[in-house]
Amino acid sequence: MKFVAGALLLCLASAASAGTIVGGGATLPAIGYAGTATGTPIVPTAGSLFGVYVANHSGTAVTYCPTGSGAGKRILAGNVPGNTVNDACPSGFGGSGLTQPHFAGSDAPLSTAEYNAYTTGHGATAQPTQLPSIAGAIGIVFKKSGVNALTLNEDQICGVFSGQIKTWQDLSAAGAVGIPAGTTGNINIAYRSDGSGTSFSFLNHLSAVCPGVASHPATSFKTLQAYATGAASYFSSYASSFSGNGNAGVIAVVAGTASGAPADGSIGYAEVANGVTGGVRNASVTNLAGVTVNPVTGFGPTAVPVTLTFDKVIADNPDSNGRPVLIDLPLTNGQPTSSNGCIAVVDPSTYANPASGYPIIAVTSLLGNKQGNASADLATVRGLLSSPYDTSIRSSVTKIGRAGTGYAWLSSSDLTAARVNSCIN
Repeated sequence: MKFVAGALLLCLASAASAGTIVGGGATLPAIGYAGTATGTPIVPTAGSLFGVYVANHSGTAVTYCPTGSGAGKRILAGNVPGNTVNDACPSGFGGSGLTQPHFAGSDAPLSTAEYNAYTTGHGATAQPTQLPSIAGAIGIVFKKSGVNALTLNEDQICGVFSGQIKTWQDLSAAGAVGIPAGTTGNINIAYRSDGSGTSFSFLNHLSAVCPGVASHPATSFKTLQAYATGAASYFSSYASSFSGNGNAGVIAVVAGTASGAPADGSIGYAEVANGVTGGVRNASVTNLAGVTVNPVTGFGPTAVPVTLTFDKVIADNPDSNGRPVLIDLPLTNGQPTSSNGCIAVVDPSTYANPASGYPIIAVTSLLGNKQGNASADLATVRGLLSSPYDTSIRSSVTKIGRAGTGYAWLSSSDLTAARVNSCIN
């Protein structure tokens, strides 16, 4: 075990000596972080969070691989015996055999199994860091000939994704606004095939809201990173369904450009920024307070206030109602008695059904290595992971915190560069 841990620390050192700060994972924040949703890997562009950071720090190089939250955390754990196709961008984030990144992004908090995988990969005394970074709106994306604008309420969303509403004519009959008379055809459900924080956040919303809606009280959604597991009981009720890898993959399914996907008639879920740039439309949503919000124009300019909980992870399985459960860190022999405030989480129950505004959102985090960062990269890693809380950087970022971006900054007195500095090495 000592030999394995030592080898993995050497792997971390080899990644750090590559001259580029490498990371990846969640596709939901990829456009905000790096400027685009696709790349192998992405080199950040102007106006993105990492692009602004690089521009302000001459000589810094950063790349981001959009692999999905689940793959990002697996690669950060450093003990993936052989990267699967879903983990490649290129293999291990960095290419050239590098498997240990400097950081990862995830829209789903660390689970018990993921935390344990990290300690297995890095040694019993090692710990990851996790700090929430930004919020993203999850859009109900659609493409249907003749439907140029669509407004759905929560009851209709629950009906569609539970398979109780399976045709466009039934959706019109249920009161959806914007469907012209005579519109017909099956609804194809587009969903994520990979381990996804977007799926986690979407299911977090559905499992909280759907049991209580009047017409379609779906009760079997489970808040998990795998949609096919979290909505398993409903798949046989869909008229049809088709999966895509990453948010961009779901957009391709809805747009009808993915191989084998229906050309028209799909409804799916994806980060709003991906829908804006991907040739599909985002539905407006009427929240439970009766207020209709378009996620493109109505989410982003106002920072989302959050409260952080420390030294907690998500239980591997949700409770009997499908809701996520926060539990204490599963500390192993030789670890500190806590993360010392370096593993932070926004309780998913606090944003599952916001009291106002656009109701379907994700809170995404940047994860790093508490130990083992090479001294040559230490300042850069600290600066990059604290960049979401740096007001001078925020003011120059155009792809987050503005209308039309699909992203909002977070507001919390606990989100500081000083906390990041204390948590990295």
